[in-house]
Amino acid sequence: MKKLSFLLTSLLLILALAGCGTAGEQNGDSDSTKEPEEETNAKDEGTAEKEKQADENDQSVEQKNPAQSENGDPLENANVVEEEQYTIQVLDGYELTKEEPGKEVLFLKENDAVFMRIEAVSKNDAAFDDLVKNTEETMAAIGQYKPYDLSDALKAHPEISNSAAYISKLDNEQVIGIVYEKNNLLVRLTIYDQSDYNSTNDFIRMGLSIKGK
Repeated sequence: MKKLSFLLTSLLLILALAGCGTAGEQNGDSDSTKEPEEETNAKDEGTAEKEKQADENDQSVEQKNPAQSENGDPLENANVVEEEQYTIQVLDGYELTKEEPGKEVLFLKENDAVFMRIEAVSKNDAAFDDLVKNTEETMAAIGQYKPYDLSDALKAHPEISNSAAYISKLDNEQVIGIVYEKNNLLVRLTIYDQSDYNSTNDFIRMGLSIKGK
């Protein structure tokens, strides 16, 4: 009787242990099934977060960039500065100041040795050819010079009827003289730039934005 009781107890223990093992395996299977889902969800969340961050970065760049006009010139959001005879669009980082009557200087705030002298007169007070001749004489006094191509910059300004431009280079510096005729104004720009700053294109775009009052 005791032996039978012992056998029954042993059998029950074996069945109990077998049941625990089966349950453990089932739980293990369940856990192993859940892990890939959790990893997938984590990856999806990570990808979504990266895409969101990228979108925010793109929006940030768009906000920093000035709005562009149809011709791609970003001067549309530049500061409009008024002078006696004209208005000019001035980009951030530059400042316009009076040099003497009839002459202004637009300089780079970071280095005022990089600047553009502006002379604007009425067509009734000067002649285009005379200004061009005087500009060539000034360029010759600086050193050897040659014509400077303004064609790309002039595409955004069909109202400019006549123009001439010259460039002279000295070591890491260059001087560009520009004369143009726009409506009732004759404008002469003299740009003094350095290779470390390369502000010539900015000066030209701002200089060509001049409009007579």
